[in-house]
Amino acid sequence: MLKDKKALEVVKKVLWGIFLGIFGIIAAVALWLTIDKFILKSPVPSIFGYASLTVETGSMQGTIDVGDMIVIKKQDEYKVGDIVTYLHEGDRIPTTHRIIGYNEDGTFITRGDSNNSKDPEAVTEDIILGEVIKVYPKVGIFTTWVQKEGWMYIVACLAILGLGFFVLSSDEENKNGEDEENKDENNESNDKDTTDNKDTADSKDTADSKDTADSKDTTGITEENNVNNTDI
Repeated sequence: MLKDKKALEVVKKVLWGIFLGIFGIIAAVALWLTIDKFILKSPVPSIFGYASLTVETGSMQGTIDVGDMIVIKKQDEYKVGDIVTYLHEGDRIPTTHRIIGYNEDGTFITRGDSNNSKDPEAVTEDIILGEVIKVYPKVGIFTTWVQKEGWMYIVACLAILGLGFFVLSSDEENKNGEDEENKDENNESNDKDTTDNKDTADSKDTADSKDTADSKDTTGITEENNVNNTDI
């Protein structure tokens, strides 16, 4: 029973640690993205140079489909064939297209893989947010849902899990406290019984000692009377 109790305690501590770790990571990421977006004014919030976006149009259909999530990373240089995400001044939504060539002034010529013509505006390196390094099919649908309203459900689930672990931990601590209290009461009761037994034994020893002393005194008196009788 004790072994099972200890094992359960270990499992609960591990689960609690995992929960705190996940919650801490989510909180740290959310905090940094908030700072990056609203304080640093980054067009696309990123972590260690990596950012994720959801594709909303079909200009790259066949390579990157609508609903896919892309991961981009800022590079030192870009070349023909790279798929890059860029944001022209005045635009609110970044564009992800492939570099297909260079203009005479060194700017890039881009085009969507499913488009028949190149993009009307040249792309300069300073407006490129990063190169597409990974594509996760349809994951963007979930991330878009999370960004719009799903985060509330995720936070609620984490809060419920955290509350559940807290309640279980509190119940276990209360139970342990009651066990300790009962143990202390039993120890006090045993100590009291021991004291009572000791007092009883001391009283008995005192009574026996008194009886012995009385007997001794009586014997002394008798012997003295005998001596006196003999002298007479």
